[in-house]
Amino acid sequence: MEPLIAQAGEEKADIICFCENALGHGIEPTLENRNAYEDVLDGPDMKWAAGQAAKHGLYLIMPTVGHHQGKFQNVSVVLDRKGNTVGIYEKVHLTKGERDSGKIGGDSWPVFDLDFGRIGIMICHDMHFPESARCLALNGAEIIFWPTHYAGLWGDDYIMALLRATAVHNGVFLASISLGPEPGQPWVSNRALSRSGLIGPRGEWRFSAGFQPGLAIGSIDLDEPLDRPWFSGSMEDDYREMYLADRRPDTYGRLMER
Repeated sequence: MEPLIAQAGEEKADIICFCENALGHGIEPTLENRNAYEDVLDGPDMKWAAGQAAKHGLYLIMPTVGHHQGKFQNVSVVLDRKGNTVGIYEKVHLTKGERDSGKIGGDSWPVFDLDFGRIGIMICHDMHFPESARCLALNGAEIIFWPTHYAGLWGDDYIMALLRATAVHNGVFLASISLGPEPGQPWVSNRALSRSGLIGPRGEWRFSAGFQPGLAIGSIDLDEPLDRPWFSGSMEDDYREMYLADRRPDTYGRLMER
């Protein structure tokens, strides 16, 4: 991971994000071994990550699994350019396997104000619930980061459509951070999502690492106008503002029911 962070620093990246549970990848949490995990903020792994953020002067989103305030959780920690903790996102939607291993889900959608913009984070299974990104957008997120272990499951077309729709429905930039194939192995659909990169608010790919492990680096302008195609309004009207303003939450009561 250090060479990737160093490369990002050399190219003057403002922020870098690794995939879900990057610090513990390959270690399967169970009820029997969960006590061996670190505190996600005070353990040696996160202290190393904080040192890397400070060394290269960038924001670092570091997903990990461990203990946080007495709970065993899947989280993403946001570190600032000096290695200080900006905040932590606790994965809300846990899979059955995660619940069986004793993990506890979070219950909020925090948004973090950085020196270049406002970001939010979802983790893996959160993507399957449209409310996840919508809550982050309503809380003001301009970029949503999605670290994951996603491996296709129902097919490549499915997840690509889901990613694009999430960006479009919320007028946000969506950064997908996933796994590539093992070194020297070909990419195969349903084994590794790959294509870590960024999707724009119109659902278009802005940049991507492709189908092999690597680093995707690109620039975006958070002030670019999101013009809407028509919808009986002005071409100058902001697309995202329109989307949020035209919502009818008074009709959405069914969403609060199981």
